[in-house]
Amino acid sequence: MSAPATIRPETASAAQTLTKGWRRHRFWIICAAAFVLVTVIGYIVSNSGGRSPGMLSTSNPAPAGAQAAASILAEQGVSVADSSSLAQTQDLLAVHGHGTSTVLFYDPSGYLDPDRVEELADSVRAAGGQLVAVAPGPLAASALSPEIASAGTAAATATVQAGCSNPDATAAETIDGGTPSPGTGATAVTTPLLLFKGAQTCFIPGGMPAGSGGFLASNSAGDITALGSPGVVINQNLASRGNAALALRLLGSKPNLIWYTSTISDIPVAEVPPSLSELTPSWIFPAALWLLLVAVLGMVWRGRRNGPLVGEPLPVHVKASETLVGRARLYQDGRALDTAAASLRQATLTRLARQLRLGLAAEPGAVVQAAATATGRPPQQLHALLLGPVPETEKQMLSMAVELTALEEDVARR
Repeated sequence: MSAPATIRPETASAAQTLTKGWRRHRFWIICAAAFVLVTVIGYIVSNSGGRSPGMLSTSNPAPAGAQAAASILAEQGVSVADSSSLAQTQDLLAVHGHGTSTVLFYDPSGYLDPDRVEELADSVRAAGGQLVAVAPGPLAASALSPEIASAGTAAATATVQAGCSNPDATAAETIDGGTPSPGTGATAVTTPLLLFKGAQTCFIPGGMPAGSGGFLASNSAGDITALGSPGVVINQNLASRGNAALALRLLGSKPNLIWYTSTISDIPVAEVPPSLSELTPSWIFPAALWLLLVAVLGMVWRGRRNGPLVGEPLPVHVKASETLVGRARLYQDGRALDTAAASLRQATLTRLARQLRLGLAAEPGAVVQAAATATGRPPQQLHALLLGPVPETEKQMLSMAVELTALEEDVARR
């Protein structure tokens, strides 16, 4: 007797194994991949090299940034330090020592009130430094020095002559007043162009009377300067006309430059609007955690893998009544009055032809005439019932079905 054959399970290939695993666990794989992707994107955004998209930012290489001016000053031996608050600026002034610092002050959002702007100016004077305020507001300009006042705004001007004896303005000769440099192909950056009056006023736009205000104003001591055009310092316009000469002389006259751009941290704590966590009730986080847990358990419960297929012997016998009821419900759900009416009439005609011994191939008109003869009803009435227009409402449909049943019973009694 021969030895029994050994049955060995078929070894699945690696591709088949991976396909089977993917089909079984694809939901959780997709969830994990989405979580990892969101985490990586968040990490990249939060660690994007410290580049700020803000205007006049020393780390912004875009047309509206000021990375070019900061880099040139650093190459010339000027130590450039960024500051984002008044307290940090005051600390840097104390660290650098007396008479060694220039402070560039830029507050486009108006975070500092006039009292704190005056505090900044006093701190710079006490440290023996220089303060260059870029596009300060009217109240901020008055707080910088009693000798400096706002004189309104001006339109973009292609060329503005110095028109004063200030050595920095004389070295620059002309500035462009905020228009893009010709031939650069860069998109124009819209910047506010403010005019100021001071003990010394320079770069008065053409067509304006003397003493009406210019893009550069300083006090008599020369330690407080208001520059009305941020476009002089930005990357896009730095190489235009005398912009670079003016910006580098204003900001590079001392060995240390504090580049102070105010932020929301300058707002006193009492004035800061409450955060989302402070406005949220204490119970919302435990409730949200509980709902999240319930949702996960629900997904695990309802998303479990289906069991194996169950075999069923064929053919499957279905009662005719079940098929009839199912089809009727389909017609009712779809409001298929025309199809249902045609089915009822055709079935009635077939049964009438059999009862009247006309054969299944009899014409509908012949069946109508025979039924009228057998029952004594008018042929026109039976023609409208069996071959007339389709009912428009369910009520008319029900009435037609009742009349068809009565007609069949009447024919059967004859």
